[in-house]
Amino acid sequence: MKSSRHEKAGTFFYYIKNIFMVLLFLSFAPTIISSIKTTIVDSIRPKTDVGLLKIDGALYDSSYYLKKIEAFSKDDNIKGLIIKINSPGGMPGSAQAIFAELKKFKKQKPVVTVVENLCASGAYYIAASSDKIIANPSSLVGSIGVILELPNVKDLLNSWKIKYSYIQSGKFKTAGSPLKDTSGDEVAYLQKLSDSTYTQFVKDVAESRNLSEKDFTKWADGKVFTGTQALELKLIDQLGTIQDGIDIIKKLAKIETEVKLIQPKKRTSLLKMLTSADDEEYGMESRSFAENAGVFASKAYSTFIQQQAVESNSLRIS
Repeated sequence: MKSSRHEKAGTFFYYIKNIFMVLLFLSFAPTIISSIKTTIVDSIRPKTDVGLLKIDGALYDSSYYLKKIEAFSKDDNIKGLIIKINSPGGMPGSAQAIFAELKKFKKQKPVVTVVENLCASGAYYIAASSDKIIANPSSLVGSIGVILELPNVKDLLNSWKIKYSYIQSGKFKTAGSPLKDTSGDEVAYLQKLSDSTYTQFVKDVAESRNLSEKDFTKWADGKVFTGTQALELKLIDQLGTIQDGIDIIKKLAKIETEVKLIQPKKRTSLLKMLTSADDEEYGMESRSFAENAGVFASKAYSTFIQQQAVESNSLRIS
């Protein structure tokens, strides 16, 4: 009886193993087939690679974008870069870092920015580094300015009889704190910070866009403009879509073939399981895909077998 039971269990696990391996293969099959198909098509109709980097949402960290720009810069197959922006801006330091990196990139390969909906404040700071900026007529562009928001909840705390005190070294260490009133000296100090950042912003945009700093009040007073208005102010170069951006990058990079837009690879949940945390940070795989797939399959199957063994022996933790 025991022998027969073991034989049945062995047969069951054998079928489960094979089914699992077939499902694993099928999960990768579409990607493999698509890759082969793309390779064949590209060999028949050659295309030139152009990077496509999308900047969406508020900017609080430049790390991801800097790494991708550097990767595009080092890739000899990439002949140019299209930046597609839909962002209200964000932290000035992040915008400046991306602006500076794109200025370096532009010395080797052309950069074109395409705006579909919104490119404001720090996002426009980034766009200004481009060789050309394209936007739709109804896109919102500009908002060149700096803001420091100083919320104050002192009265709210007082109403709840909550007291808050500071022990500080440095007169302006608590300047802008929402838990106390801002003194006249602190307001003046914070205004100087805002003015300094604003001056850098205006200077960089004026130099990059070949605009007169003397007329900055026309285009850098914090207003946002439609694409049509931005064109009149020379904040953009052309009204159009991403296809117009592709046409322009072809001219700037002297590309005679069709263009293939290359985006940074997005990591799927499965790919995340196949790579380590360090690999994820730098957007690369230290092992080959086949090696990672093998390790993942081995671990998954091992876990499955162990689970089955536990359940067959009625060993449970509850």
